[in-house]
Amino acid sequence: MRGRLVLDKLVCGRFLVSKTSVFVAIAIVLLSLGVPIVNAEAVTVNWASPTTANLYSVDMVNANDGWAVGDSGTIIRWNGTSWNNVTSPTTQHLRSVYMISANDGWAVGWAGTTIHWNGTSWRTVTSPTSQTYLSVFMVSSTDGWAVGWAGTIIRWNGTSWSIVTSPMTTQALMSMYMVGANDGWAVYDISPIIIRWNGTSWSNVTSPTTRPLRSVFMVDFNDGWAVGQGTIIRWNGAAWNNVTSPTTQYLHSVFMVGANDGWAVGDQGTIIRWNGASWSTVTSPTTQILRSVSMVSANDGWAVGDGGTIIQWTGAVWVPEFPPFLVMPLIMSLTLVVILVLRSSKKPRRTSF
Repeated sequence: MRGRLVLDKLVCGRFLVSKTSVFVAIAIVLLSLGVPIVNAEAVTVNWASPTTANLYSVDMVNANDGWAVGDSGTIIRWNGTSWNNVTSPTTQHLRSVYMISANDGWAVGWAGTTIHWNGTSWRTVTSPTSQTYLSVFMVSSTDGWAVGWAGTIIRWNGTSWSIVTSPMTTQALMSMYMVGANDGWAVYDISPIIIRWNGTSWSNVTSPTTRPLRSVFMVDFNDGWAVGQGTIIRWNGAAWNNVTSPTTQYLHSVFMVGANDGWAVGDQGTIIRWNGASWSTVTSPTTQILRSVSMVSANDGWAVGDGGTIIQWTGAVWVPEFPPFLVMPLIMSLTLVVILVLRSSKKPRRTSF
């Protein structure tokens, strides 16, 4: 009988070790699944996209303040911790946003939509045309530009927007970038046409590619980039030249941190980076179309796209939003593991007793 009791205790002990080990193993697995989502490269990823609308443009004021716009008048803002919806004065699709400062910014879109941020709210501003605008760029609070369908070009003088003569009126101007009040660039979509502002008028500039262009970004007067249908071209101060692209995907946006550091994003979540010598593909956390990228610094940046997609650059990797639906299952699972471990640890004592 005494031997039987000893054997029972040993069996119970083995059962306790085995069962507890299983629970601990489950807890470790759950934590290993949760930690990469919550913490990537020491950056807490506790934000989520507040919209499912397609986002077409993002512009960051600084690390703690940024904006993105998209379909149906969608406007969202980053406050350093989370992205939140902001009341919009329009239901028209918004295609571009540009922030001069935390208290001054513009967004443009379909049917001549032009809206202005005054630090408190977004307000509609009278447009000189009903054409759809696809890109806006502000040189200052009293000097800005917007371009769009049918080669439309308009300019802000601090009081109102007015039409500026365009060298091409049959194609859509997709993107523009002003180096200063007397120097700026814009690119067309269907035809690979490039135009330049010289302080007096816009005129055509020879393009080295026959492919459509979607985005242009100038580092300075003598250095700039444009991207499009699997195409990358660079301005050297005298001419635009083709540059080898690591992808054949459509590239929708390019942003340069400096002459030796830049990014471009596009179809199927494509992300590529310039290191000063060449462009290379970077791992992307999404397969959604990425429409726009804006960098705060070499170690902080954002990209947005279809379906409300928002991803952030941490300096080492691009990370997606933290899906809210994973929070509750994770907490419930860990709680259940703790309860089961505690209950199983008590059972052998009662049995042996």
